[in-house]
Parts: sequence; structure tokens; C-alpha cells
Amino acid sequence: MSVRKFVDNDWNQVKEIYQLGIDTGVATFETSPPEDLISWNEKIQRELTYVYEEDEKILGWVTLSKVSKRSVYKGVGEISIYIHPNNKRKNIGKQLYAEFEQHARDLGYWTIQAQLFTENETSKLFFESQGFRQVGTREKIGQLNGKWTDNYLYEKNFN
Repeated sequence: MSVRKFVDNDWNQVKEIYQLGIDTGVATFETSPPEDLISWNEKIQRELTYVYEEDEKILGWVTLSKVSKRSVYKGVGEISIYIHPNNKRKNIGKQLYAEFEQHARDLGYWTIQAQLFTENETSKLFFESQGFRQVGTREKIGQLNGKWTDNYLYEKNFN
């Protein structure tokens, strides 16, 4: 069992876990993962993408995407973390987040944001346990399958 940097060969397993999260209907507004590794790499900060691996099987992953191209926000990113549903409650998310946060700090990030569907109580509890605080509720921020959805906005500042 280990947390390590994402490599290209992880893509199919990461994509599968992402799809399982999408299928819950409370994880993201995305309706499908990126089609290929090139599209995935365009969305994420590769140097802050980690997987949790056990016996050559990926059980979870974490990544960061920039929130803005403006230089004043260069140290602000949005976290995405997904755990295979068969492996929840095994502290995989906690281990992934610990590795991620240390490297995010090392790379000069000062704020990490998380956007959560208000129905996603598990994610809410997870981010609170990692020191994030709710800074607001974004009402009707987007639609999923024709239904307006509210999000909590969470953040963790390192300064």
C-alpha cells in the first residue's frame, strides 16, 4: 500500500474510479471523464496528482486544477479526490490528502478549494476533518441532468 505520483499507465484505472464517482450523481457536474490521457493532462496539475496503490491496483486518486490563469491566483487550486467505492473508510483519502498537501505547499500553493454538492455529506465530513472550512454555499451554481444544484465552497489556507 502506497501513495505515489500518477504515471501515464494509471490512466485507465483512474478513469474508471472517476466514472464511478460521476455515477453517484453527487460528486461532479461532469457527465463523463476526459476521453483520453491528453485531455486529462490539460485539466490537471500533473505535479500534484497522486494515486493510492495496493497490489498494482489503484484504489483512489487526488489532483489539483488551477482556479484561474491570473497571476494573483497562482497559489490557489481546486482539489479533486476520488476513492473506489469498494475501498471507502480505509483512510485512503486521508493518506492521499496528506501527501498532496505537503507537495502543494512545497510548490507554493497557499489556498486549496473544494466544491461539494450539498448532498455529499461524506465529502463534507472528509474535508472538515482535513482542516477545510466552509466559506459559502453557491446556490444553483450548475445543472446536472437538467436539475439545478447547490454547492458548498470549502477552502484551506496554508498561511
